[in-house]
Amino acid sequence: MPPDNKQEVTVSFRVFLPESLRTEFKVWCARENTNMSEKTRSLIEQWIETKVKANDSKPA
Repeated sequence: MPPDNKQEVTVSFRVFLPESLRTEFKVWCARENTNMSEKTRSLIEQWIETKVKANDSKPA
């Protein structure tokens, strides 16, 4: 979620998964015509959005 359309530096991070889970994830990404990086980014953004919304709905 880049703030105010400013270009952010892209960084990498490592995730350790069982090989079978990685393979299945890679297959599903290919089926959806995306790659693992894009799908991971999307899933993280969605997860953060749900956390922010949940936090915003809590009474002060």
